[in-house]
Amino acid sequence: MSDYLDATNEELLKDYFSESEMMVDNLESNILAIENDPTNHDAIDEIFRAAHTLKGNSATVEFSEIAHFAHTMEDLLDEVRSDKIKVTEDIVDTLLTALDVIKAMLEERKNGSVYGESVEEITNKIRGMIAAGGGEAKAPASPAPAPSAPVASAAAPSAAQSSAPTVSLSEYELAELKQGCEAGQQLWSVSVTFDESNPMNSVGGIQVFAALKACGTVLKTIPDFDALYEDEFHKDVTYFVASSNSAEELEDTAFLDDVTLSVDAKNIDNAVAKESAVSEAAPAPVAEAPKAAPVAAPAPASPAPAPAASAETAKKEAPKAAAKAAPATGHAQQSTILRVDSKRVDNLMNLVSETVITKASFNQSQQQFADMLIQFQTLDSSYKEKVRRMFEQLPQYLEEIQNGVAVKDIKTNITNEFGDIANFFDAFENRFKDLNSKFHSSTQNLGRITGELQEGIMKIRMVPISQVFDRFPRVVRDLQKDLGKKVNLLLEGEDTELDKTVVDDLMDPIMHCVRNSVDHGIETPQERKEAGKDETGTVLLKAANEGNSIVIDVVDDGGGINVEKVKKKAIDKGLIHPSKVLTDQEAAQLIFLPGFSTAEKITNVSGRGVGLDVVKTMIEKLNGTIQVTSEHGKGSKFSIRLPLTLAIIQGLLVRVGREVYSIPIASVIESVRVKKSEINTIDNHEVLNVRNEVISVLRLSRLFNIRTNEDGDYCFVVIVGSQDKKIGVMVDNLIGEEDVVIKPLRDQFTQSPGISGASILGDGSVSLIIDVTQLLELGVRQEIEARQDSGYGA
Repeated sequence: MSDYLDATNEELLKDYFSESEMMVDNLESNILAIENDPTNHDAIDEIFRAAHTLKGNSATVEFSEIAHFAHTMEDLLDEVRSDKIKVTEDIVDTLLTALDVIKAMLEERKNGSVYGESVEEITNKIRGMIAAGGGEAKAPASPAPAPSAPVASAAAPSAAQSSAPTVSLSEYELAELKQGCEAGQQLWSVSVTFDESNPMNSVGGIQVFAALKACGTVLKTIPDFDALYEDEFHKDVTYFVASSNSAEELEDTAFLDDVTLSVDAKNIDNAVAKESAVSEAAPAPVAEAPKAAPVAAPAPASPAPAPAASAETAKKEAPKAAAKAAPATGHAQQSTILRVDSKRVDNLMNLVSETVITKASFNQSQQQFADMLIQFQTLDSSYKEKVRRMFEQLPQYLEEIQNGVAVKDIKTNITNEFGDIANFFDAFENRFKDLNSKFHSSTQNLGRITGELQEGIMKIRMVPISQVFDRFPRVVRDLQKDLGKKVNLLLEGEDTELDKTVVDDLMDPIMHCVRNSVDHGIETPQERKEAGKDETGTVLLKAANEGNSIVIDVVDDGGGINVEKVKKKAIDKGLIHPSKVLTDQEAAQLIFLPGFSTAEKITNVSGRGVGLDVVKTMIEKLNGTIQVTSEHGKGSKFSIRLPLTLAIIQGLLVRVGREVYSIPIASVIESVRVKKSEINTIDNHEVLNVRNEVISVLRLSRLFNIRTNEDGDYCFVVIVGSQDKKIGVMVDNLIGEEDVVIKPLRDQFTQSPGISGASILGDGSVSLIIDVTQLLELGVRQEIEARQDSGYGA
């Protein structure tokens, strides 16, 4: 059996936390589903399966507090599944509260500690619901057994052993098991009888398996380990263990309070190997019963010493186990697990295969070029030798002409001896053209494969935005209860994909927007009724692809933004001058200023002025933009536009002086070549008229203090930004478009204004990547200051 199931195995813990997060999300979404449709039995069954899986997984990694609490939750779900308890708002609230406790427990385990708060209140509430619903609340696994339990336990061993099933192994199977024993180890058969009254009886076999791992290697189980993992109680299980421990040590290790009734460990020697290990041991229970009895149920004269010792031992060993698991857990958090469609991996494998073929083609071309170089050197030597000989014979030909030999005859002799000089390299040229054609074809093929590999790798990093959206039904449900409102949340475009790194940072910005829509946007039922609206407001969370970007809209049908109230609040806080004239659209953008809030009082939802300014900052860090549009009395819309990936972008390469910069193509609206005389100055602003639209111009040479030659009559202006906010960036030359791999700036370069990163070009030089958002905010201000200092005119 693999060491994978060791509770301190780092790989196991990583898989456990990943799957547990999926189970928790699954539980939450389905609990909300049965709140809307209590008759949805598919959702109820899915909730029960998820809770049971979480319980079993937690028991496997020995996170007992999670396993026990999940089991309590599972009891309530079992009553709901059997229609003994009807789904009500109170049931849903209780299940969601219990789910929050499980989330907290998982978070503590991730951090290497154990959840320390009391769960007695929620546990008693769940048991009370089970009892009120007509079910029988099951006792937890932790309390001590009832006074009558020792009698039942004392009788149990012999009964269990007398009815124990006979298992048989062939001589070959036993020989194979013996081969699994290392030096100093012996093969043991550990027969365990489990307590059916244990509330967690279906995972008892897994718990004993995990305990026996401390004594050696569990080579085989009967029933098979996969059967133990199913939701089914097995009264008797036999474990074949390779261990150097004694029988007593194995029995003490395998015996678990409230889980097992008896344990019997036997050494399988050569004599027993000829028969079935378990069938030969069948008559032994009567003789062995006294050994198991003191562990399982002591005589009345001594008040349960063994269980007390076991409990004490468990208390001592629990901190050690937690400490041992802590470092592995912390390390497992350093990387995240990304689930990828196998078809995408298969596509990458095909592309890698094509890359290997292309590599072989390049190797062949390289060898052919080397051969041609040798051929060229040989031809070159022969050519030079022939030319040398021709010049040496020229005096002889002149002498023959002087002696009366006809010129025609001399020409014939020269042609016969040196006539092939003109076509000396023709064969070489034809061969070189063929080879160059093959090399060009291989280069094109490599370009195609590289492009498809890039696309394939990016697709692997792409995950559906549903990972973010699926969390909001719970958020909106809790908010509407806290605020006394009725809100219906609609989700669209959950299958839209974007980069995993973007998804990880997207939760908080959308959370703030949704909370703002529910708190400030949607009115109370009474206010909506007076306004002639439905009492239930609607919040739409929508995602869609637009080119190389994703657009996320948070739309509500609430009261919209009260522009006059926003202006008044901004003036009161000193954010704008009282005489400043703002359009309604400009006033709406004021809600993104730090410390701005129109809430009349501070609550746990709003009022502190922390939220939308954070949203704008975080979105801009993701190279995105956010805008708000609103119509008073009808609702508002927050639009977030983000790049699909932060790793590779298409950039427009431009030259300023001797430097090359990259401008993200997604931010480029157009580029124009203009005469410098067409750039005018208005109120210290350099502006350009483009099709009757006045656009501010920013010189990158001034912003980055780069020397340039300004003697030319023409220059290039790259217009960047969005449709409602543009700026023209003046550069010396346009180089062209190119895929740019973004490398983050570190150390002293991280705060460089107007720069978001760097990239290495094909010639090995470094190109800085322009941050268009910062240009829009900082560029004009710095341009004005530079012009005032230098007194420069248009």
